[in-house]
Amino acid sequence: MCSKTKLLCVIQEDKTMNMLTFDKNENQQQRPFIAEAVFAVEAVNSNQQDEKQQKAKQLLDRMFPLESGSHQDVTSYVIDYRHLMAYFADGSHSGLQAPKHFVAFTGEKEDPCSILLRDESGSHIEVMLGCHKGTGSVELVDIEDIQLETRTTFSPELTGDAPTAMRHWISLVKGDVNGKPMASSEDKEYTAKSGEDYVLSYCYSI
Repeated sequence: MCSKTKLLCVIQEDKTMNMLTFDKNENQQQRPFIAEAVFAVEAVNSNQQDEKQQKAKQLLDRMFPLESGSHQDVTSYVIDYRHLMAYFADGSHSGLQAPKHFVAFTGEKEDPCSILLRDESGSHIEVMLGCHKGTGSVELVDIEDIQLETRTTFSPELTGDAPTAMRHWISLVKGDVNGKPMASSEDKEYTAKSGEDYVLSYCYSI
């Protein structure tokens, strides 16, 4: 089933921007924030990392706000039991306004490599965290990348089987050689906040 679906997209596998444009057009009505986020970060040159960081954290403040404070001021993220906690320079901390939006992570609870958030529509965003520079002073969290999940669905008439969907991930902070957002398709594995495996397959039935 999935092999048939992959054939439908193989023509676009070497045309990242074509796939990106396709995804934005397909999902714009259902998920307008994707287009807005891509355009906002796309306008920032790849060598302007400070501004990219600011735009990325503004996106988090808009979509997954903290109960108090801003993602702009976070020095570290920690998984406390089943909750995502954001810590600030003064030692205070805050959870998400909607704790249910945090679903999984990679790395260690006290020092996650990435955190996976899910919005009300069920779509995921992976926030990849960079390493601290080790300056000896309090540092703000460095966001290595934010990947937005988009989905392309195929009807049984095309696949010859049950309705099938394919996930694509749009990178907002990391760009291609031209500094533009990249799109990729891959299986992703996380640890759910419950401790179980949390797998997002590239190709799946719906």
